[in-house]
Amino acid sequence: MKKQNKSEENTTKEKEIDKLVEVKFKFDRRAYYINSKDIPLHMDEHVIVEAEKGADMGRVSHYYINSDKLNLKQYKIFKIIRNADEKDLIKLKRIRQKEEEAKLKFQELLEKQPFKMRLVETEYQFDGNKLTFYFTAKKRVDFRNFVKDLAKVFRTRIELRQINLRQKLKYLGGFGRCGRELCCKSLNLSKNIGNLKMAEQQNVNTPDTKITGVCGQPLCCLAFENEFYKKRAQNFPEIGDPVYYKNKKMTVCKNNFLTSTVEIKDENNIRHSLSLEEYMDNLTKKRSSKKSKSKKKKKIKTKTKKRSKRKGFFRIKNKKNKK
Repeated sequence: MKKQNKSEENTTKEKEIDKLVEVKFKFDRRAYYINSKDIPLHMDEHVIVEAEKGADMGRVSHYYINSDKLNLKQYKIFKIIRNADEKDLIKLKRIRQKEEEAKLKFQELLEKQPFKMRLVETEYQFDGNKLTFYFTAKKRVDFRNFVKDLAKVFRTRIELRQINLRQKLKYLGGFGRCGRELCCKSLNLSKNIGNLKMAEQQNVNTPDTKITGVCGQPLCCLAFENEFYKKRAQNFPEIGDPVYYKNKKMTVCKNNFLTSTVEIKDENNIRHSLSLEEYMDNLTKKRSSKKSKSKKKKKIKTKTKKRSKRKGFFRIKNKKNKK
């Protein structure tokens, strides 16, 4: 009976995990919750959810999500309690006013500290059990004594969270050099962040100033387009592969995935551009010529072997006749 009860509990947990809901909070903070009570949900609707110590309030940003796509085994998943009502929304307005007041008090206390930091945003938990300050700093800051001073003033649990410039712009928003809204704001690219390796794979041979965005980091669009270039790269040769072209040994120096061309260079760094079809035809011709040469060599070897065998046979015969 105990084994049956455990198996039933496991099946119910698996079913609940399949009903994951993404909830968005202030400062673009996102978390996943279980809708175990089958509460009717709508996009951008406020809901009350469980927290580590109390309850919090956020907006539904996405549902339902497969748990296989998310690595949430290490994290404790909380539940959605209920939909928010008018009283909760009125309370949320009061909390936003308190957050603005907390910013001013924070700046007053910060002037007495020996280190420097820039406050970006404050966030109260819905039940008031926690107050989070998001800040930026050039170096790591030891703010243990500062947290104690803040706890005495606000009389709640204080959390200071240092963020980078990309996270700051993700919250504040803005426009990139392309004229569109920043990718980190409009798209959820927090997991796939652009890097210099992606730029090399995509053959972006431009200065670092053109690859980097407003935050000073590699552009997010590199990560967004990386899968396309990975698929295209499967049909192209690797850089450095040897190729024979016009009876000369050359090497592949660049692949143009958009134009479907391959650039090769010789010993004198003289470059030639070939279409992918021309490159593949050149390879097949070279392979066929190698096969024909190898077949000829095999035929010559077999003939020499037969001749050597015959000579050996005649030598043995002549020895016998002499005897």
